Parts: sequence; structure tokens; C-alpha cells
Amino acid sequence: MKSTKIDPQLIEKATSIFAELGLPIEHAINVFLAKSIQAKGFPFSVALENEVEAQEASHSSIQHHISNAEITEAIHDLVEHALPLSEIENLTQLIYCRNTFGLSFPVLKLAKSPRPEDIRSAAKDAKERNRYSTTKVAQRDKKNYVICTQWTDRHRKAFCRWQAIFSRDI
Repeated sequence: MKSTKIDPQLIEKATSIFAELGLPIEHAINVFLAKSIQAKGFPFSVALENEVEAQEASHSSIQHHISNAEITEAIHDLVEHALPLSEIENLTQLIYCRNTFGLSFPVLKLAKSPRPEDIRSAAKDAKERNRYSTTKVAQRDKKNYVICTQWTDRHRKAFCRWQAIFSRDI
């Protein structure tokens, strides 16, 4: 493989930004490369500045109005069709979810089986409170995941930033 040179100032600035998002720079680079392979090119639109600003303004207004049901549906679709397995694993980790979204619960929780009683059991926290959807269960590689429903307005912007990294066509 040909040796590549990455601008050290870019690495430093990007490392700082991704650290605020709770992501190591290596993970961000891997996500970019995986999305580039999936898109067979840049994983984002390449547009003139005015077009990019219009798209960002449109996306910004949408993110403030995204409902919990829409978040659950988006996560369900991403888990079943688009997320790398490593990101699914990340979403089952409390520390990652706290750093990425500000949540007090993992986004995904593994259920023992798709049986209704196992789904209901997985949907409860340690204090027996329902924190996960029992009606929307994501399946991937013969595993069943319940999806966190504990999203508030303070989590929506972080969710939309994360979703923009992993969504196929948003």
C-alpha cells in the first residue's frame, strides 16, 4: 500500500472535535472509510457552499422536531440494514451512549430471544421500569435488540449528528 500523509493540523483539530463527541479519531476515520466504500465515493454530497448551507439549515430545523417514534424507527432501520456490527456493539454500552448522546441508558439492549416475555423482560431497567420499546425490536445476525425510548429534547441534536454519520440517505 502506498504511504499516505495526513495533515497533522487536520488530525489535531479533528481529534478534538471527535473527542467532544466521545469518538476516538481512529473510529471516525474507519466510519468515513466504511461509508465511502458503501457509497462508492464520498459519503456525503459535494455541493457548492450555498447549497450545503441550505441543506444544513433544512436538516437543523428537522432535528428539533424529530419524535421519539422517529428516533426508534431510525435506529431500528440502521441496526437491521446499515450499521457496522462494531457500532451495534457500541450502542449496547452505557459509557458510549452517555458520551455520544447524553443518555442514561444504552441505546440497545440484547434480548434473550424474540419471545414476547423475553422482550418485555429486556425492556425493563434494574428498577423494573420500561425504558425500551417492546413493539419495535431490531434483529441482526440472529440477535434481538430492544431500543431505548428515553429520548428528551436535550438528546435530539446529538442523535441527529450521530444519525448523519451512519444513515444511508438522509
